[in-house]
Amino acid sequence: MLNDLLLPMFDDDYYPQILVAEIKQYIVDFSKKIQVSVKEESEIYQFANLTLLKINEMKAEFEDLDSSLDDTATDYIAEAMMMVVQNAGYMDIDLEELVARREW
Repeated sequence: MLNDLLLPMFDDDYYPQILVAEIKQYIVDFSKKIQVSVKEESEIYQFANLTLLKINEMKAEFEDLDSSLDDTATDYIAEAMMMVVQNAGYMDIDLEELVARREW
């Protein structure tokens, strides 16, 4: 499942592959944290916030490479994070709350 994260972004030349790979790694790290460390659902949102803070910092890097974290990217990233959460067995997580800290 983790291999399939962000495939549409990898397939789209608009998004720099190196930056998409970095985002994917952040989401893989998020996955590992929730599988090992979560005792309450509220912790998932805390880990998601930390992941999104890292991704938020990448906004300028995308712009430097004539790209952006646009609405489409937002959807792909949110979908990937939700897949990770559901794969860990948490089916009642609110998607909007999960990605509430995004700044893109």
